[in-house]
Amino acid sequence: MERNDILREILSDPEIMDKYSITDEKLTELTTNPPYHSNIVEVLSTIINENDNHLSSSMIYKKIKKTHNIG
Repeated sequence: MERNDILREILSDPEIMDKYSITDEKLTELTTNPPYHSNIVEVLSTIINENDNHLSSSMIYKKIKKTHNIG
């Protein structure tokens, strides 16, 4: 499964779509490449991309933490 397909599959859950105001049209346009339309898309894209690049989970966490200035 390709990266974009994984992202769309995760975000296609009706509850997630409702919570993050993602329409069907917006969902089909989402990719794991910038620019990101929301924080949830950016975080999931980072996880998907870096996991595919064989980064460890702790390194992925540090990257997300740095990107979003978390504690």
